[in-house]
Amino acid sequence: MPKVQVTSEGTLFQYEATEGSNFLLEAISESIPIPFKCTKGNCAKCYVKITCGSDHLSEPTEREYHHLGDEGLAEGNRLACQCFVYGDVEAVIEPR
Repeated sequence: MPKVQVTSEGTLFQYEATEGSNFLLEAISESIPIPFKCTKGNCAKCYVKITCGSDHLSEPTEREYHHLGDEGLAEGNRLACQCFVYGDVEAVIEPR
C-alpha cells in the first residue's frame, strides 16, 4: 500500500492509502487537517504542495489547470480532491 506523508503547520501525519484512492478523502478519513469545502475541485481550498512522489499521482485535471495554472502545477501544487494515489507521496499544506 502506498505511504502518504502530509506536513501541516509543522506536524507530520502519515498513513497508508489504498492504491488508486482519492488523496483528500483518504487524508480526511485519517483525521489529517486538509482544508476543503466541496470535494469536487470547484473551491480549490484543498490545495497541497507535493514535495516528493508527484509521479505517483494521477495526471492533473482540467479543474487543477483552471485553479493552479501550468506554473502552479509545475511547482508541485495540486488540489487534493483531484488526485488519486498510486505510490508513495509526500505533501505540505501551506497557508494560502
